[in-house]
Amino acid sequence: MKKILVTGGAGFLGAYLVKKLNSNKNNKVFVVDLLHNKGAIPYLNPKNRFIKGDIVNTKILKKIEKWKPDVIYHLAAQSGSEGAYDDPKNDLITNAYGTYLLGNLAKKIKCKKFIYTSTVAVYGSNEKIIKEKTKIQPDSIYGISKYSGELFLKQLLHGTSIKTYIFRVFNTYGPGENLNNLKKGMVSIFCSYVWKKKPIIVKGSINRFRNFTYIEDCAEILAKALNNKKLKKFEILNLTSSKKIKVKNLINEILKINNLKNYKIKVSKNTPGDSFGFHANNNYLRNKFPNFKFTNLNIGLKKYFKWINSLPKKNNLDNYHPFFKT
Repeated sequence: MKKILVTGGAGFLGAYLVKKLNSNKNNKVFVVDLLHNKGAIPYLNPKNRFIKGDIVNTKILKKIEKWKPDVIYHLAAQSGSEGAYDDPKNDLITNAYGTYLLGNLAKKIKCKKFIYTSTVAVYGSNEKIIKEKTKIQPDSIYGISKYSGELFLKQLLHGTSIKTYIFRVFNTYGPGENLNNLKKGMVSIFCSYVWKKKPIIVKGSINRFRNFTYIEDCAEILAKALNNKKLKKFEILNLTSSKKIKVKNLINEILKINNLKNYKIKVSKNTPGDSFGFHANNNYLRNKFPNFKFTNLNIGLKKYFKWINSLPKKNNLDNYHPFFKT
């Protein structure tokens, strides 16, 4: 029996990961989450131990220490480059200091594995193909805070027996992403405009580009990392498909799926700290997960809109969980 802690386990990515971990009866999962998404409550598995709280809270850390997990998945974070400018203090406390505290605890309880979800934002804006050894130059508070978390883990866990895997996640999307938050998630922002029949607002340029990763693919890779013998003691991996997608092509795909023509698109000023583009080489990831196939953008978007169209026609969509069913 493996005792597994998932911080942020009721969030967008966390909910998918916990569901996959629960599919193995040998896993005993413990979730810590602030429950910003109230819609997650009915879907919390009663078999999982759950604590509502913040990872920087001493009482929460003591409960984790008492439970003594074998594996820690650290997903809890303040995410999104634009939102970080509104509340930089909270971003730095949660993403940097919170990771420091959890890494220190992992060292104290001598857990076996620590798996951390970082972000493409650590690379900053980069029009060249990004590899794991590409120079780190975050140009946003969010990127700085997440890279600080990486550095803390390297410093704390180096020289210990704890296997440490850092996954730099690229632009996830899919069912369950908050359609009301227009400050993070390029795909969800554009899908929200279309679903609400509003003009699509593009910040910066329609020629900006990204890699997009379907949310279930991301969760599946993280779950498979648990028992992947190809992974070395310390790993950094770019978690994404390798396909470069321009904003204008993403929008065209969304409109095509919804049979929309001549849709109104507006271009506004770019958000500070929001990179013009990044495109990854994921050869190293594929080497470690050789049989894994990423979901095609068109298929992923169709699954996303199937979920979106199942939602009640309400203005407030903050609290709808990935596994919401009509």
